[in-house]
Amino acid sequence: MNLHASLSVDARHDKVWITFKAENRGERRVWLPRALTDDPRPGGRVFDVRVHPGGAPIAYVGANAARGGAGWFELPPHSAHTHTVDITSDYAFRPGDHTYELRYAGLALADIHHPEATTPLVTEPVLFRHIAP
Repeated sequence: MNLHASLSVDARHDKVWITFKAENRGERRVWLPRALTDDPRPGGRVFDVRVHPGGAPIAYVGANAARGGAGWFELPPHSAHTHTVDITSDYAFRPGDHTYELRYAGLALADIHHPEATTPLVTEPVLFRHIAP
């Protein structure tokens, strides 16, 4: 599987918007968790958010059940998919001006007919600054 994933963050205007981008650079279809591809507010702790420096985890306070985003999204060969989600109210960001580290570590599928054969899908960490009230 030749799959590349990345994250970017826009934390302006009192919001924390995360853009997930996946690129299938291979010759075969791959499947991504639907929570990353089309849900505006995925249910459950999808991203790992930590204080930087120090690495203290930021508590997830959002919904715990997926809201229609369960399942897999097909990404054809030589294609890319980008999706943006608002996590502002889903994590307990500290009041004031702080820097955070964000990453995603999950799974992808090489064959939808063999859901037990998953492959790790991990992004590089991204630092961002957020000023919470």
